[in-house]
Amino acid sequence: MNPFISYTLARLGLLAVTLGIGYLFGLRGPLLIILGFLGSGLLSLVLLNSQRSQLGGRISGYFTGINQKLDANTRKEDFDE
Repeated sequence: MNPFISYTLARLGLLAVTLGIGYLFGLRGPLLIILGFLGSGLLSLVLLNSQRSQLGGRISGYFTGINQKLDANTRKEDFDE
């Protein structure tokens, strides 16, 4: 599965879990949403480290490829002159 999709789905799952737990503990309204986002963010730092690393590697590779193409085109232009 695409690392972006798996990481996003995992983050949404953590958000749903933290919102559900907050609701069970009686939180409602903006406080539920704020604490849900904070809780899921903190949990994702610990629980989703491997998915985040995979996603970062994929993004890094993408931009490395773009930079290599730009460098190759620049060298080609310099050679043509």
